[in-house]
Amino acid sequence: VNPYKSLPLYGPNSIDLHRHRPPNKPLPPHVFDIANDSYESMMYENKNQSVLISGESGAGKTVCTKQALDFLAAVAGSANNLEEKILVCNPLLEAFGNAQTI
Repeated sequence: VNPYKSLPLYGPNSIDLHRHRPPNKPLPPHVFDIANDSYESMMYENKNQSVLISGESGAGKTVCTKQALDFLAAVAGSANNLEEKILVCNPLLEAFGNAQTI
């Protein structure tokens, strides 16, 4: 596997698949499902959401966060650039990810 080649797991087709899950066909676990559940709870139940992404060093927490933000930006697109506001917060999140407990 070439680590520099994008896989089709996180593209627009995958976003659409996980946004509109088939009702009687279970999909394998995916970060987009968690992001979608959070989005739906915010929109339809008016509940604030937070997503905790944890793991060991090098497990892909930062990449997972970027994928979740990309999903939320894609489904929450709007005329007032909400998707841009979502993606702008990523450097702040990375700063917290690089913090160290002494």
